Amino acid sequence: MGRLPVSSEIDAMQVRLEEHFAALREARSKQGLPVFALEHGLNASELSSLVALLKTQLISGGRLGVHWLLWVVYATEQGYNYEGEEYWYTFESKMPLWDRRWRPSLRTWFEKFCTMYGGLSPEGSWAKNFSIIAWPITHALLPKDLQEQLAYALYNLRYQIVSRLDRPPAEIGGYVARMAHGGSSRFENFVEQEELVGRIILALLDYQSVDNGSAIRPDTLARIASDLEKVRSARQWLHDTRKAVEIATLRGTAPRGGTESHNRDQLDSPAKERKPSIRPSLILRRTGQDEWTPILEVPSFREVAYLNHELATFLRRTRCSVAGSTGLRPPGWLLIGAQRRTLTTWPATGKPVLSFQAPNAALEHLLSSEGRISPGPTWIFRRGSDGQAVEVLGRLVRPNRSYIFVTQGELPVLSMGAPTRILCGGVKAVQIDVPAVLTEGQIDELKKVGLSVAQTIRIWPVGLAARGWDGEGTTEWLESERPCFAVEHDHPVAEYELSLGAGPTTRVKAKPPGIATFIRLQPLPPGNHVLSVSVIRNLGSGAVSRPAEGVISLSVRPPNPWISGTIEHNGLIVGSEPPEPTLDEFWEGLTQLNVLGPAGRHVNVCVELLSGSGSRLALEQVGQLTLPLGPGSWRNMFAGFARREKDPWSYLEASSGRIIVDGEELGIVHIPLHRNLSPVRWVWRTTSKSTLLRLVDDQDADAPLEVTFHSFATPLQTVVLPPDEVAGGIEPQPPGGLVVANYADRREALVVSMRKVDGGFGGLIVEPKFEKIVRTQDQALAVLKSVVAWSDSRLAGVLASERRERVVRRLKERLYSILCGANWERAESRLELGLSTQAGVEGLLRCFGDKRVFALVLARDATKFARMPDQVRKREFAALAQRYKVAPSAPSKRALDLASVLDQALRPSDADLRSLIALLWDYPALVAGARILQLLGGQVASSQQVFPAAGVA
Repeated sequence: MGRLPVSSEIDAMQVRLEEHFAALREARSKQGLPVFALEHGLNASELSSLVALLKTQLISGGRLGVHWLLWVVYATEQGYNYEGEEYWYTFESKMPLWDRRWRPSLRTWFEKFCTMYGGLSPEGSWAKNFSIIAWPITHALLPKDLQEQLAYALYNLRYQIVSRLDRPPAEIGGYVARMAHGGSSRFENFVEQEELVGRIILALLDYQSVDNGSAIRPDTLARIASDLEKVRSARQWLHDTRKAVEIATLRGTAPRGGTESHNRDQLDSPAKERKPSIRPSLILRRTGQDEWTPILEVPSFREVAYLNHELATFLRRTRCSVAGSTGLRPPGWLLIGAQRRTLTTWPATGKPVLSFQAPNAALEHLLSSEGRISPGPTWIFRRGSDGQAVEVLGRLVRPNRSYIFVTQGELPVLSMGAPTRILCGGVKAVQIDVPAVLTEGQIDELKKVGLSVAQTIRIWPVGLAARGWDGEGTTEWLESERPCFAVEHDHPVAEYELSLGAGPTTRVKAKPPGIATFIRLQPLPPGNHVLSVSVIRNLGSGAVSRPAEGVISLSVRPPNPWISGTIEHNGLIVGSEPPEPTLDEFWEGLTQLNVLGPAGRHVNVCVELLSGSGSRLALEQVGQLTLPLGPGSWRNMFAGFARREKDPWSYLEASSGRIIVDGEELGIVHIPLHRNLSPVRWVWRTTSKSTLLRLVDDQDADAPLEVTFHSFATPLQTVVLPPDEVAGGIEPQPPGGLVVANYADRREALVVSMRKVDGGFGGLIVEPKFEKIVRTQDQALAVLKSVVAWSDSRLAGVLASERRERVVRRLKERLYSILCGANWERAESRLELGLSTQAGVEGLLRCFGDKRVFALVLARDATKFARMPDQVRKREFAALAQRYKVAPSAPSKRALDLASVLDQALRPSDADLRSLIALLWDYPALVAGARILQLLGGQVASSQQVFPAAGVA
């Protein structure tokens, strides 16, 4: 058949869409569900034909209203690709002959669509203000520019949404509208259409409730999900939200579909929900050796905002302050999520920790009962391995644990106490290390300060390894084995009373606290058995056994037959070196991963970066390992991971992380990665167009903050940056450089390297430029401090390490040129071009003048000096300097200290650096000799190939 005439083709398209939407309405009307114009069922090729037909109609001058349904579909497609302010521009650019006077007709056609096919009418204030484009955008369901924002909102609210899945769609949409914050104004306008948002959410989560049914065509939903998943972050957020729904459904904690459940949820209005928990919590963060900083964590007020619209509006528009912390928090701060503030003074126990700039009776009533810290005057915090201590509300301490005791009064005298410091006014602190076994006297000490001691009994398998042990009381044994267990207590116990199931009891004399008592059973028949352990505290006729304090389950089975070519253990054994690595140790390649498992199996290794609240910032694939691991398997894989270009924003912002070793059916093992974050820290983000650098300031102190920038091109020139401007985000000038934040007696430095460079490939390596040398002690001190600052900084960006290395090398040359003479910098640069050549070293020797023999001996024996212990090297160097009358003993040893500072082995204070420069100022040959040892000490080449031995004594 030939192609239909254009008029017949456009008529056929109109008829096809009419029949399609009529059938869709028929299917939806039974459930009272709306029809959306995006559910047109046309593929990409057919949509292109539709656009061509409409253009032809405009050219021919035909009546547009005849084919109104095609215009509805076209307008909806433009709404699906809508990006905020350019709807009509995009619409009319693709239809050049469209007259803007026809815009009201589009609204009429959408109203006709709703009347004929049961479409959904736009709602909310935004729909009233934009009464035409609200129609195509509403019928576009979820425009592309809102997909990522909705996925993020669902991810943040995933656990709360799970419990509301069987509520009406309008109620689900209303919940998201009140609880989702931080999106664009377009997103806020979108969620005003609560019915629409609720139906989209249920469809995206693939949840079929009584009200929702098949609310959106599968092909339309698949199109939205496909576009959404093209954005990596949105894909992960949606995946995690669906996973939460799936897990809740499997566990039976998600609501079930059905009339009974639905009616119950209808009665369960927001007003009848439990009162939201807004109780603040206290945390101590270790910020130094025996030094702790208190943090107040305020929970999210999202549930408070959900109570009613007025409270939500008040929280969005009103600033608040936190007791014990300086400054006002911006509007909406409490709605973003749980927030932490550093305390400079301890909050009052009888008052709310939050206060608002404007009064609100309902919120003040809620805060008066729930918004206060726990009553004092003492608090106890349990120390963790992550450098934090969390409050123990029950004031219960356990043996073999460490705690921080905080009081508003005088510190108690405790035999288990050790002095510690808390950086907060109004309180004092002491560290309590509870021993594994406590005496009666120690228990009395703790009781006097208001603490109680947890008394426990532990049971675990020993001897022949159990076939299975979950660490919580379940074991597996073979019927031919005699199960063995160890029982240990941390409090006075006279005897154990043992019983196996309902059988007779047996008494065993208990060992002293902290010493295990071993129990061996007879072989048991296959099946499940339970061993119960009770304790008897007092011997004699009046002794009474307490209820079972320890229970262990034994699953006994016949042995499995061995099959050739297999191993019995099919799981993973994963360890790391060091056992508790930090995030920085992993990122810098200082962590060794060890994986044991069946030969030939593959395991995937990823690293997950987490924020302070525990939410995921990024997930990076490290690589795949094949078991068993060779000597360099992990190192080689990590080297490839380190070479891959990664955006370090998430790494710099992360407060913790974990290594994920995924062996699929073999299991998944997580190794935590901890980090002690500084209260002032640098974070940055790079895109294909720019790099944004930001300073996070959580110190909440009165110490002034000074921020400076030093370019790669001019490292000794200081540019002062306004702290407020840097906190909001700045884009450093290419090629980047060193940014330093100085506060109190601390410094946070970051070397950031920019992608954008000038001069093509030649601009990749930046050669520093300096002003004319000024030989003063102040100038030498400034250069030395600059070397320390550049060397101690963290790195971010492409070529950051290479550029910093060049800057540090040039600064060292500059320093020794000031200390050793104007020719030294040029001589050291020549040496860099040919380190093992005699000509390169000869340039250095000429700088010594009449002390040349001293330099010749050092150059000849540089390798020998490098192998000496530190104290021996200092002694031999000082003796050589005295022998050749270069300098006395005292400054000779300090010359080597200067070399250690430059090698990052020593980090003295600024005052010590100044005295070091002053002491060495009059001994340039001595300083130059220490520098020769530093430059040539690692050379393996024969010294006689470079230096003639003649004339050297």
